[in-house]
Amino acid sequence: MNGFLRSGSSNWRRAATLMLAAGWTHPSPAAPSLAPLPGDGFRLLLLQRSSKQGFLPGAHVFPGGVVDAADSSADWLRLFAPHHGPPRFGLGPAPRSRPTFPVLPAAGPDTAAEDGAALPDDVAFRICAIRETFEEAGVLLLRPRASRAAAREPGRALPLQEGLAAWRDRVRRHPHHFLLLCEHLDCTPDIWALHDWSAWLTPSVYGGRRRFDTTFFLCCLREPPPVYLDLAEVVGCQVGRPHGTLAGGQAHAEPPREGRTAMVNSVGGN
Repeated sequence: MNGFLRSGSSNWRRAATLMLAAGWTHPSPAAPSLAPLPGDGFRLLLLQRSSKQGFLPGAHVFPGGVVDAADSSADWLRLFAPHHGPPRFGLGPAPRSRPTFPVLPAAGPDTAAEDGAALPDDVAFRICAIRETFEEAGVLLLRPRASRAAAREPGRALPLQEGLAAWRDRVRRHPHHFLLLCEHLDCTPDIWALHDWSAWLTPSVYGGRRRFDTTFFLCCLREPPPVYLDLAEVVGCQVGRPHGTLAGGQAHAEPPREGRTAMVNSVGGN
C-alpha cells in the first residue's frame, strides 16, 4: 500500500476505511455457524490483522488502508464517463469541510484540487476503501458502467469470477491495477453505495511516527458477501453484532473501531 502524504505534513498519511454491514441471516464463508438474526438485525465484518504487522498487530479492524495516488488518477475520468463525472460524480452535495487540526492542513472539498489530483477527495477515498476491501477480504464492490442509477441504495458484492484471484495479487502489488481490473470488467467502483460516516486521527500513543488521517464509510449490503482473506496482512475475520462482538470480548478491536461500531449500534437500535 503505497500511500502519499498530504502536502505540508511529514508524518500524517490519508487513509480510508469501509464498514461493511449485512443481515448475515444465513451461514456464509465468513460466518459459517452464526444463528439467524431477527428481521431488523445486521452484522459487521471485522478482519484480523497479522501479528507481523507493524501497526496494530493482531487487532480486529474494518477493511481499509492508505490512499494511493492511483486512487485519484485522471484515468478514472474516462471510466466513469459518460454517465458520471466532475464535479460530484453523482454523489450529491459536497461534504462540509472538516474542522482544522493544528498539525494538518484544512481538509475540505477543494483539498484534492489543491494537491493536483484529478478526483475530489470523497471520490478518491471511496475508490481507496473499495480497493482495499478487495485486497484484504476479496469483496469486490463494483457497478456496471452502463448503469445510470447513482442513488444511495444497498450495495451488492460482485461474485468471485475465474481469474479474479490473479487480479487481486496484481492490485496488491500496485494499486493502479485496480483501475485496469475495472476496465477489464467494464465496471466502476460502486462509490454511491458508500455513505460518509466519520473521521479519525491516530493518537500518538497508537501510531508513533505512523499516524493516519482516516475517513470512515459505511456500506450496507443487500446480502452477505463471501470473504476470501489475503492471509498476509489479514489472517482471520469475525462477523457479529456491533455491540455483541466487542462487548463480549470476542475480538481485540482497535479503539476507533469500537467507537464506530457503537455509533452503528445506536443507529441500528441494538
